[in-house]
Amino acid sequence: MNEELLKTVQKASQGQPDWLQKKRSLAIMLQKRFPLANQQQAWLAKWQEPELVTNDESSLLNHDGDDFVALPINMAVQKYPELLQENLMEKAVRWQDNQLNALHLALMDTGQFIYVPDETKLEKPLKVGLVTRSNNPHNLIIVGAGAQVTVIEESDYKTQSPLFAATEILMGTGAQVKFCQNNHYHGDLVRQAVHSYQARGSKLEVEGVIPENQQGYSSFYSFLDGSDAHWNVQLASMVEADCQQEVVTQVDGYGENTSAQVNEWGWVAPNAQLKWGKLATVDDEPLELHQHRVIASNEKTVVNDQKETSHFNAPGDFFKAQLPANSWLARLS
Repeated sequence: MNEELLKTVQKASQGQPDWLQKKRSLAIMLQKRFPLANQQQAWLAKWQEPELVTNDESSLLNHDGDDFVALPINMAVQKYPELLQENLMEKAVRWQDNQLNALHLALMDTGQFIYVPDETKLEKPLKVGLVTRSNNPHNLIIVGAGAQVTVIEESDYKTQSPLFAATEILMGTGAQVKFCQNNHYHGDLVRQAVHSYQARGSKLEVEGVIPENQQGYSSFYSFLDGSDAHWNVQLASMVEADCQQEVVTQVDGYGENTSAQVNEWGWVAPNAQLKWGKLATVDDEPLELHQHRVIASNEKTVVNDQKETSHFNAPGDFFKAQLPANSWLARLS
């Protein structure tokens, strides 16, 4: 255990609720007991002497009403401790899953909290636009039973250090959520996660743009807990020359008429690499899975691992032809 890192975390968490102070310290103390995360070392090595952010909350949503709550996460842990203690990194991005998640919890210093009460239907999208130099921002979105909401995140992550940006979406019975994400990253090493927990009868639509950085790892996951839960994901990526991107999509859970649909479109420049991982279940559950993967360049197009002669001269042409016209991602064309 890194004693100096523990002291840094304990000092930074002063003034936070006791449960969160203990949880963050415990994450440092138990970290080595957890499995390794894929490609984690490049991130962990740079986080041993962290600079924790404390002054960027002016860019976050701040609304505390009967219709919905949207607060900086550091404020939310004070005003809604029951919601946060039970749900923060416990059901979607789980802090005990691996060493990197544990350290992310310990070093988490900013992010957006959103809560939509049961049966609430928000007509206008909630737009998250965090501007920060944090290395470990964390968003927590909780949507009650029967509620409906669209959340759009277009944040600006200015740090040059390795970054792990995580979003958790927790959905009650029959909830419907559309989550759109197109963040701007300034550093070379970027890891992002959009993980969710879905109760029965819920539907989550995710539309995301994969970061354009030198080396990236993106994880999309949902636990489908009960019948008639549906997870639909659309992802687009444009990988620049000499850069690498890996994208993992996984589901877990059980229930009749439960499904996952993933559509992915990527354009790669010369000497670039893009790996669309195969959609899979965590423990080989018999869930209904559908995946469509496309990777294109000036030379060739690969559709579901089958090579075709490319007829696209530029990424704009590719995305215009491939992306659904009604998709939020169509802006790429």
